[in-house]
Amino acid sequence: MRQGKWAAIAIIALASWGVGMPSARASDVNGTWKIKDVVLDIFDCHSSVCGKIVWAHDPRRRPEVCGRTIVWGLTPSGPSTWTGGSIYDPDDNATYNLSASLETNGTMEARIYRGIPLFGKTEVLSRIQPRSLDGWC
Repeated sequence: MRQGKWAAIAIIALASWGVGMPSARASDVNGTWKIKDVVLDIFDCHSSVCGKIVWAHDPRRRPEVCGRTIVWGLTPSGPSTWTGGSIYDPDDNATYNLSASLETNGTMEARIYRGIPLFGKTEVLSRIQPRSLDGWC
């Protein structure tokens, strides 16, 4: 009986830690994030992470970019990491590969690249309060 009790506790503990499954979830990064001169609403979509523009610094660009989904396909790959995504850059009309990680300081690092991540660039996103900036989409 005692051995059965410990086995049950071990099974419950392993299940709650998600052993064998990546522990990153889309909901870990759901929210409103600022990157450079735009703000993205990051959300769950089709078992992955997507993001759409909800604010742009330049009011003249808002009609063109507001509401546009520019991030898609990020899937969990480990603790607080996502890979396999794409990001569309409306400035150069190009689509790039994307991976992301949630950092301990509360920021998100996005690795944007073509082909090999080593030759890409890293952008840092910061959480902000929804509708906290003038000119929300």
